Amino acid sequence: MTTPPDDPISDALDRADAGLLARRLDARTCPPDLLGRLVRHPVPRLRHLGLTLLAERTDTPRTADADGGQLALVAGLLPDTVGSSPEESLLLAGLHTRLGSRGPRTRLPDWRAAALPARVRIAWLRTELLGDPVVLRTEPAGEPLAPAARCGARPRRSRPGAGRCPPGCRPLASRARRAP
Repeated sequence: MTTPPDDPISDALDRADAGLLARRLDARTCPPDLLGRLVRHPVPRLRHLGLTLLAERTDTPRTADADGGQLALVAGLLPDTVGSSPEESLLLAGLHTRLGSRGPRTRLPDWRAAALPARVRIAWLRTELLGDPVVLRTEPAGEPLAPAARCGARPRRSRPGAGRCPPGCRPLASRARRAP
């Protein structure tokens, strides 16, 4: 009697073999439980791979299922932390921005309490502004608000006062530079 070989994906996950996982996994077909294990893995390379696969999954063209089930699935897999590295945190901010603009708003992690580089803080502030433009009233003028206000993306239309944000975001940028 022979024992069937173990699942190579599970073995690679246990060994933290990011190379094999990157070659074998496809964002569109990767099972949600495996994505969840990757996103919450203790090894940073595997967390980064999981977040990259989630980002690719949100970038796929919308299908009939993508608006409801797919986006809710991806939003449910997002960790509630800002990430352990600046790169991971930028990926998370981008995912929250993409998901927030297309579906129900997920709760943002406490990015203000984390010691993050300026570029990452600006990305999180941009995510917060696009989800809730009212933040503009409470955020102090100047840096990092001015670069965050130059978003070049669409704020959520479901929020009052959220219209289209054209490239350059002149109204937001001018309000951001103005002293309170």
